[in-house]
Amino acid sequence: MPRMNESATDAEAFWAFSLEVYAKPQVAELCIALQDEYGFDVNLLLLGLWVAEMQRKALDAERICELREAVAQLNDNLVHPLRRARRWAKPSDPVAETPRHKIYGALKQVELEAERLVQAEMVETLAAGLQRGGETPTPQAAARASLERYRQSIEAPDSATAPLAQLIVKALPWPVLPGSARAAPHP
Repeated sequence: MPRMNESATDAEAFWAFSLEVYAKPQVAELCIALQDEYGFDVNLLLLGLWVAEMQRKALDAERICELREAVAQLNDNLVHPLRRARRWAKPSDPVAETPRHKIYGALKQVELEAERLVQAEMVETLAAGLQRGGETPTPQAAARASLERYRQSIEAPDSATAPLAQLIVKALPWPVLPGSARAAPHP
């Protein structure tokens, strides 16, 4: 069963990448805005970034549709209801410790585990056919291609293009070139 172990390892790597990228300045805010304003799935955004960073490959439109279908039931029946409950239970006073804080914290933990399950399912689905398409010159170019195809697949308006570009810049910054104090231009 090396295939299963490989998928489990990839799922762990994707989860670790997601936690690292999501903690970068402005990434969480951009992801949540894209989710709430345009209907993007944060895990699919992160997957597009991960594949771009790790393999310099872009997800094609067919793969994006397969990924969305693979996790639709998990999102509809688990993640989205948990998110709604967590947001509803969020305490209005972040300082005062109340029973509502405990419920909020517990819901947040369960929601994170549900998100992790979604990511594992995405990695499993992705493993079946990532070989499509060639490498791109940079991770940023691959991410740009993936996220634009995703935007088109959910028919998000053109106004989503700017926050997607900002997400790529914040999540996958251009490396500083040796001997240079400047980073390469933003995608």
